[in-house]
Amino acid sequence: MIGAEQLKTEANQLFSKGEYKKALKLYEKCLAFPDTPKDFREIVYRNQAQCYLNLGDNASALEAANCALQICPSDTKALYRRCLAYENMNNLRDALVDVKRLLHMDHKNKTIQALAYRLETSVLSTKEETNSLGGKISSMLNVITQEDPPLNVLSQAINNLVSLVHEMGSMAAERIWSHPSMPALFKLCLSPRQDVVNQTLQLFAALIEHNDSYALQLLQTLTPQYFIGRAFSPEETVSLSMCKFLRRLLEGLTQVKKYQKARESAVKANAKDTSKPQSLIPRNVYPPYKIDQKVKAPVEEMLRQIIRALNSYRLEAAPRDTLLELLTWIVPWETGIDWSKQFIAQEGAIERLLEIAAASCSSLIEKRPCVRATSPTASETAATDTLPELSRGGILKTSANTRLTVACLLSRLYEDLVSDTQRQDFSQQCAHFVLELLTDNLIESKVEAAAVIGTLFCGPFEVGSMLLSREGILEGLLLLTQAENIAYQTVALDTIILATNKKDKCVAIIDQAVPILRNLYKSGHDAIKVRALVGLCKLGALGGADASAQSLAEGSTAVLTKACRRLLLKKPTTAADSSTTMVSAKKQDAKNGGAVDFARVGPLDEANSIRWAVDGLAFLSLNAEVKEVIVHDELLVAAIFKVAEMGLLDAAFPLVSLLANLTNSFEEKEISPEMLELAKYAKQHVPQKHELDALNVVTTRRQLLLDLGLPSCLYNLTTKLATGTAAAQPGIRALISRVYLSVAECVEKRGLLVSAGAGKALLNLALEKNTEDGQLAAAQALAKLTITSDPRITFAGQRSLEVIRPILKLLRIDCTALQNYEGLLALTNLASLDEAHRSRILSEKGLALVEHYMFEEHEQLRCAATECFANLALHHATVVGCGGTLPLEEYALMGKKIVTASGSERVKLLMLFCLNSDDIFLLRAASGALAAMSYDPGIIKKITEVSSWFEILQAIAAHPAPAIQHRGAHLLSNMIEHGERSLAEHFARTSMLEVLMALSQQPSISDGDNLPPEAVILSRGRDMKAVHKEAQADRERTREAASRALNKLAEFGFIQPLPH
Repeated sequence: MIGAEQLKTEANQLFSKGEYKKALKLYEKCLAFPDTPKDFREIVYRNQAQCYLNLGDNASALEAANCALQICPSDTKALYRRCLAYENMNNLRDALVDVKRLLHMDHKNKTIQALAYRLETSVLSTKEETNSLGGKISSMLNVITQEDPPLNVLSQAINNLVSLVHEMGSMAAERIWSHPSMPALFKLCLSPRQDVVNQTLQLFAALIEHNDSYALQLLQTLTPQYFIGRAFSPEETVSLSMCKFLRRLLEGLTQVKKYQKARESAVKANAKDTSKPQSLIPRNVYPPYKIDQKVKAPVEEMLRQIIRALNSYRLEAAPRDTLLELLTWIVPWETGIDWSKQFIAQEGAIERLLEIAAASCSSLIEKRPCVRATSPTASETAATDTLPELSRGGILKTSANTRLTVACLLSRLYEDLVSDTQRQDFSQQCAHFVLELLTDNLIESKVEAAAVIGTLFCGPFEVGSMLLSREGILEGLLLLTQAENIAYQTVALDTIILATNKKDKCVAIIDQAVPILRNLYKSGHDAIKVRALVGLCKLGALGGADASAQSLAEGSTAVLTKACRRLLLKKPTTAADSSTTMVSAKKQDAKNGGAVDFARVGPLDEANSIRWAVDGLAFLSLNAEVKEVIVHDELLVAAIFKVAEMGLLDAAFPLVSLLANLTNSFEEKEISPEMLELAKYAKQHVPQKHELDALNVVTTRRQLLLDLGLPSCLYNLTTKLATGTAAAQPGIRALISRVYLSVAECVEKRGLLVSAGAGKALLNLALEKNTEDGQLAAAQALAKLTITSDPRITFAGQRSLEVIRPILKLLRIDCTALQNYEGLLALTNLASLDEAHRSRILSEKGLALVEHYMFEEHEQLRCAATECFANLALHHATVVGCGGTLPLEEYALMGKKIVTASGSERVKLLMLFCLNSDDIFLLRAASGALAAMSYDPGIIKKITEVSSWFEILQAIAAHPAPAIQHRGAHLLSNMIEHGERSLAEHFARTSMLEVLMALSQQPSISDGDNLPPEAVILSRGRDMKAVHKEAQADRERTREAASRALNKLAEFGFIQPLPH
């Protein structure tokens, strides 16, 4: 023991001299002695800890301090040194635990207090750094830069970065892009883990959304070949993800979204500017799009790569559709960069689209692709009854929506061609492709030609008509319908039906096709039967809604309707004249279960047959008798509504047309008696309205459809088919708006519309990609919903603020009086909600529109506008605009700029309205507006400047209706309280004092009292208990207002104080 003590003493001396390493060696020798006391070993360990701390070896210091604390846990020196080791190792959590123990042991020790303060400061600064934007980004990117982080941790880090960009916007995007670890994100794009790459692309998409300049840097770093190569991935999810990302990339490169917004704003501003000559062509209003020269070359190279990829056999169906939709958006002038001429000029570009159109017929018939390794024989072809593989070689994978997407792109390209020469060149390219197929000896080539012509009829109809008018083509199509191969017949029938979309063409074609259609309708194959059925339905609908024009024998339309019903419900085909067929049909019905499983989209041929069945019903439903048959068949209606959930773009227009026919949603133009007589005199045919299209019958039909689920169907149509897809055409969206408007007329059923999301759908239709008439129809439907229900329920969140802009469109002069009236009522409801809604109406320049109708001769419009103004008068900006002198709050400055530009004669107008005792509703609205603004001295002065103002105020206060009395008492109370002292003295010296005293002493209204007739009229048929309750409340408020006025007069000393 003597030797150990001596060694410790020598070690302590070395420690004092700063020779820590030598001291540590001696301390180790001390510990090597056996049977040393615990307190001796404790001292040696803590001395070792201090030596290690001085040498900067924090891990060894921590280990030595722990050894000392194991011997004596209350050793403050060892605990202190361990705390220092934790601090040096940036382990602040454990350091804080130790320093808390030290403070508990020796709270007066200044050294420990200094350590505690230092640690607390470090923790706070670290916490702030971690919670700051830069800290969060650094921590996420640190995970990404690790060599091989766990997949779930890496995925979470990328998702967190995406969330940060969405939450913090351009600030987070800039921090991430400028971070030193940014190259690690580019490396992730080359990762073999495809899910990680997809997440990284989502992050890049979010970054590009907030800063367009990043798009070019990204393209230069990864190259166009990377993006196109990834689009060709054999994994469909990977390919589809990249194709979707390409749209965001091109949007960032071209900045076309910003240009479109600027152009739309310029067009709207030009339409409002009456000082300039109006142009109907937006091209003349705003400069054409001009691409930045920095990005022109890479953008055009990217588009050329996409065009070349379109007809690649390596591309899956869904990515191909996405690329086609991308071109449909980016190429045309209306929505993109005006690149149509360059697109057509690309070698083989149109031919590639037509090749896809030719291939799309296989997906419409048979889901299974066919590989043409060897040419099949004619007998094999007839036996298989499937469409052989393309005659041009290879397999192009297409979906049920590919044809419509190609047709939409071709139509956009054709519409952008402004000269006859350009259109003729486009038509010649299409004709050359089709004729090349027709002159091929293979019958499959002729089938492809038929498919291309059908696609052209879906898109640039004139080009399809030009091709069909060529000698022999129609005859060839009709001959193809007689082929033994069912697939060939199907494609030919598709083309014939698509060619009959216009009445004049329909008549010319069907005259030759009727015998063939009747024979094909007897086919045992549903695919053939349904197409023949649609052709016959079109023939049956040639007369439209005209009850006097029938193109088929009586009862034929009912037979065709039943046939469409069987097909839509997947019922077996029955024939009225064949008992054998009926027996086999019943067996087949029992086998199949009798209906389509709508929970899934079935095979493509089944889905396509459903689409044609809806198309047939759409034509037949022009007949009023057919409408009645359909709406009273619950199974059929349910099947029709389910089609909206299947995502079939081809079915969008037929389905909307069918619903519009069933609800009579088409706008009917009234024929004046003079024009009717003139038509009869000229022996012109005058359409006759069917008795089943009378208003009461139509209303019943609408109510039935609403009860059966029409609201959900319309919502699905709007959100799934008519938003963000190739079927989202303005015409289709306008028709949906018309259907919404017609069913919204059923007041008692509007709750069903609201609960099914009609508010969200109508806002979509009113604000985005719709025709002018369609936007007005959607706005009017919004107004109807706003009138009869609480806007805060109908439009959740901030949507009740968004609905103001479309409703204000209804106040335009060119709108109908009904639209004006419903718009004013809706705005009245919205203005009654809160200050935010009133501010939005003012900021959208709604006050001037409302004021315009206050001068309208039409009594109801004038009254509705005054009621709306009364609610807007609750906003102080309106008061200032009417002559108020109180200062305007900063938040309302925008309203001040709007309203003060108008004249200040509104007060005079309101006072004149109060003279009109015949219109009690106008009197209530005008007196309410005056009462709401009368707290402002400027308004009070305006009131007293009107001639006969004293008599008008007396008439309001003495009115028998409690509601108007209340407004009069409130107005007088405010004028005494906020007006000049001389005005209060005038009231005290005149008969107005007697009026106030009478108002303050009026008896309460009990439930058994008879109300004045004026109060009953104002109730507008409401429950009398509620009317009594409201009258009682008005009477009580009247007494309170009159008492306040009298007390103020007593305070001024003009009258004796009232006894309590």
